[in-house]
Amino acid sequence: MERLFLNSDVPATSSGKWTYWRPMAEHVVELGTLHGREVGLPTHFHDENQITFVLSGRRRFVVEGNVIDLAAGQGTLIPAGIPHRSIAEPAGVVCLNAYVPAGRYAVGPMLKEIERQWRKSDQVRWSDLIAVIREHRQDEMLASPATLVRTICDKPVGEIAARMGMSREGFSRMFARRAGMPPHAFRLASRLNQARKLLRAGETIAAVAAETGFADQSHLGRWFRRVFGVTPGQYRLG
Repeated sequence: MERLFLNSDVPATSSGKWTYWRPMAEHVVELGTLHGREVGLPTHFHDENQITFVLSGRRRFVVEGNVIDLAAGQGTLIPAGIPHRSIAEPAGVVCLNAYVPAGRYAVGPMLKEIERQWRKSDQVRWSDLIAVIREHRQDEMLASPATLVRTICDKPVGEIAARMGMSREGFSRMFARRAGMPPHAFRLASRLNQARKLLRAGETIAAVAAETGFADQSHLGRWFRRVFGVTPGQYRLG
């Protein structure tokens, strides 16, 4: 049976529930839902564009110092590579996420069409959502705004700072202003995004932990759950 979301039939739980799965559809990497109260996530970023649409309750994001406040029937697109965090909502929220390849989308018309379908039948079918995303994707591809920063961060911070004639502390402050998080946090987020890709490809958790530079499975698991809301094992199952 096709997955769908009903505004009135999906209650927000006190502990929060994250669900991720891959629909095997062109132009959509991953789909996800959140049902919960007091559920927030620390600063992180995705290699894909994140499309979020709220079905009930409220969800707030902090993106580049600005608060994006979404009520039921509203959505937003957070570009790939942009650090952001979400604020815990005491009253609860039910929302859906779609992670799509970095590129240019007609965001306003796309969100209006999702809202129109939701208000028409009080539900959103994934096949309809994927069709809307596909129809509003524009041909011109944009590189991730984090690409240059990620390239800079491939080398030790001290070495980069020396080449730029800066102190390590000065470079770190400049990097944080540009990227939205310190170099070490950016690198951690990059490693966690790589872990997501490897888990989606079916790699074992132990192999993923080793390949992405974590001490062991537990080390990877603690950070993965903190940033993405689920354990690597739950995410891998999809």
